[in-house]
Amino acid sequence: MAALNVAITKAVNLMLAPFGGAPWLGLIAISVVTGAVLLAVFRYTSNQRGIRQAKSQIIAGLLEVLLYRDDIGVVMRAQLRLAKDNLRYLGYALVPVVFMVIPVGILLVQTDLHYGRRPLNVGEMAIVDLKLKPGANLDTVSLSSPEGVEVETAALRIPALNEVDWRVRAARPGRYDLHLKIGAEEVTKQVIVGPYGGAVPNTRVRADAWSQFLRPGETPLPRTSLAESVTVTYPGAEMRLLHWRMHWIWPWLVISMLVGYALKGPLRVQV
Repeated sequence: MAALNVAITKAVNLMLAPFGGAPWLGLIAISVVTGAVLLAVFRYTSNQRGIRQAKSQIIAGLLEVLLYRDDIGVVMRAQLRLAKDNLRYLGYALVPVVFMVIPVGILLVQTDLHYGRRPLNVGEMAIVDLKLKPGANLDTVSLSSPEGVEVETAALRIPALNEVDWRVRAARPGRYDLHLKIGAEEVTKQVIVGPYGGAVPNTRVRADAWSQFLRPGETPLPRTSLAESVTVTYPGAEMRLLHWRMHWIWPWLVISMLVGYALKGPLRVQV
C-alpha cells in the first residue's frame, strides 16, 4: 500500500509540475481529471439501461400529473409511481457511488497536499509537533535545524499526550530538514520556506497504510521508530479570484462537476 501511495503521489506531482507557479491552472487540471475519472467510474459500474428506464418513467409520471391534475385519483397513483421510480433511480446511482469512494478519496488527499497549505514566508513562525509512542522518554528528545530555520523556544514536553513541541521561525527561502533526536534515534522532517511551488506535506507519519494514505508526500517513518508523527503547522492556503478568497475544494467541486456533465453527452453516459 505504501508503494502504491508513493506511486500515486509521484504521478500527481508530475502532472502538476508544469503549473508550479500557477495554482489556478494546476487546480483546473486536476479538476478536469477528477470529472473525467468519476464519469468513467459511473459509466462502467452503473446499470445504464436501468437508469435510462427509471428516468423515462419519472418524466412520464411528471407529465401524467401535469395532464391529469384535475383527476385526484390519477394524480395520487402517478405520485406513488413517481416515488417508486425515484427510489429505483437512487438505488441504481448508489452502486457507482460506492466504487467512487476510493478514487475520490485519493484525489481529495492529493489535491489537499498541493493546495491545502502554503509554505512559510520568511519571518513566519510555525509549531513543530513530535508525537511519540507510549512509554518513550520525552527527556531524551531534542531538535536541531539548519541556518534557514531558527528554533526559537526550548522543547515543550507534554507527557499526558506523549508529545514534544517547539516554535521555529523561517529565516530564508529553501527546503530544509529538521533533525529530531529521540535518544539514539534520529528522524528528519522537511520544512519549506518561500513561494508556492508544489506539494506541501505537513506531517510525516509511520509506514502503515491508512496513515500514509491520509498523509502522503514524504517517506514514512520506520515502523520501529519511537516517533508516531512529526508535524509542521503550515498556514492554510487560499485560492484567489478577483476579490474573493476561497478554499480549493469549492472550485475543484464546481469544475469537476461541469466537466462531468459536459462529457456525459459525447460519451453517452446516463446520470
